[in-house]
Amino acid sequence: MTLGVQLYTLRTEFERDVAGTLAALASLGLRHVELAGPYGLSATEFRAMLDDAGLSAVGTHVGLAALRDDLEATLADAHTLGCRFVVLPWISDEDHADGWAAFGRSLDAFGHAVHEAGMTFAYHNHAFELAEEGGRPGLETLFAASDPTVVQAELDVAWLHHAGHDPAHWVCGLAGRVPLVHLKDFTDDPQALDIEAGKGALDWDSVLDACAASNVEFGSVELEHPPQARRKT
Repeated sequence: MTLGVQLYTLRTEFERDVAGTLAALASLGLRHVELAGPYGLSATEFRAMLDDAGLSAVGTHVGLAALRDDLEATLADAHTLGCRFVVLPWISDEDHADGWAAFGRSLDAFGHAVHEAGMTFAYHNHAFELAEEGGRPGLETLFAASDPTVVQAELDVAWLHHAGHDPAHWVCGLAGRVPLVHLKDFTDDPQALDIEAGKGALDWDSVLDACAASNVEFGSVELEHPPQARRKT
């Protein structure tokens, strides 16, 4: 598994200095990143900064509105950035109001479009998808209803744990359909979840063993609320 970083972790720094923050990441020996927006830059401008820093964009997080309303331009930007993966990172309650099976089937169209553009589409989970619907977790229904050839999973191991599930079980259960994971840790304190990977409640030996057994390609390290962002708020 190749390691990288989800750039959402560094959003506070990016608001001040995009090129400098990318260069700082590269100075740590990192070579792969996952985007969560271009911070006001065009895809061409951001790609140039990535190239200057010696970084490559494994994937990009793209909202459902962009996929629904501006799919062609969204995929063109992802291609310009050099992404292999286009990831839907979050949806609202309204988006799955018709049930997880219907929502899962609706993802097929995006998956086919992304595939035709030469990339791979994936869905990234939080905890709310693990609430049961009809006796099983909504996330399970979503993946059962969608086409496995075009709808992949980016499993967030911290949110799986937070929902009371074993992340390793999910990674193995979706083996062959999990090219990406978020390597994120949480404490078991619901008021203070975020903590650096390896310092929280997750069993990292089992998670990493499952990733290896399931041939996960990329793992993105992330903190949703890193110390510098918490200080700002």
